[in-house]
Amino acid sequence: MLLNKTIRLFLDSIGRREEYEFYLNKFQSAGTDCFALLVPDLESLEQGAEALAFDLHFLLKLGLKPAVVLCGDDAETQWNLLKDKSLFERTVFPNLGKKEDCVPVFVEETFQPLESLTQKVPMFGKRVHFIRAAGGLSTEYVYVQKLPADLQPEDRTLVETAAALLDARPGTHISVTSPINLLKEIFTVKGAGTVFRRGSTILSGEADPGRLLALLEESFKRKPKEHVLADVTQTYFEENYRGAALLEQQPEGLYLSKFAVGSEARGEGLAQELWDEVCKKHPAFFWRSRKGNPINQWYDRHADGRHTADGWVVFWRGIDANAIPGLIAFCVFRPSDFV
Repeated sequence: MLLNKTIRLFLDSIGRREEYEFYLNKFQSAGTDCFALLVPDLESLEQGAEALAFDLHFLLKLGLKPAVVLCGDDAETQWNLLKDKSLFERTVFPNLGKKEDCVPVFVEETFQPLESLTQKVPMFGKRVHFIRAAGGLSTEYVYVQKLPADLQPEDRTLVETAAALLDARPGTHISVTSPINLLKEIFTVKGAGTVFRRGSTILSGEADPGRLLALLEESFKRKPKEHVLADVTQTYFEENYRGAALLEQQPEGLYLSKFAVGSEARGEGLAQELWDEVCKKHPAFFWRSRKGNPINQWYDRHADGRHTADGWVVFWRGIDANAIPGLIAFCVFRPSDFV
């Protein structure tokens, strides 16, 4: 889709161009009748109906048609906050409305969100965004198979709904955000809310070399050299090869040679799951990243220290201070692993 200058400038204000272009292409090629199902609460519409309407109008301009789902006792009250805006068209399941330039709204007082969404996913689409005035939870991801013990009552209800929906409709993308952060949540890897996930299966040990090399090429957008796996002593990988961490035992210490997450899995929390598995098994290791690599901000949050030299940023965790000069030299003089 060719974006005009105004739309491009607005998207540039939301996030990095390579990120929003990736998500835009992904959503536009999904082939679903509805881009996403949006489930606002009453307070979010009382405080941010105008902001929500602006965002949804923008999504329509991008060729992405969302639908709004209003459920429960206050569904009619919520509709009253939207009905005067020509953007919204009230409709009845299973119809998605008659007007292409309008956002269909399902108003279902007799349904709770879980019942309504289970019915509509995946008939219309496989993305659900809950919208609350309070926005996301205190964490970027919630893994519903191991719920945090300190959930507030209002958060627990939402998490339990998300967990039940993921059980009923596996593969659904579910998040919660605020009206003013909806587009950032949709079009950036980091997002601006909380994503609910069932959690991935992380394996270790022997892996398929061909699938690992394909993952590295997809993740780094460069073809890896044939020797890249030769010195790997430990491999952690998601069961479907959507992400992997490769480690080498070098004289200088344990070296994280590659940390890769496939394009489709970015923004889903898989990177954190892989990282946690590596850290759980290996308290001390080091790695390098190209200077200017956007992931360096993420690495900064997970490293004990860093050093920049010759175009590389060298990071480490749990490393004795006396060993740091040696591992920096190793990273600086190590040849590139890509063609």
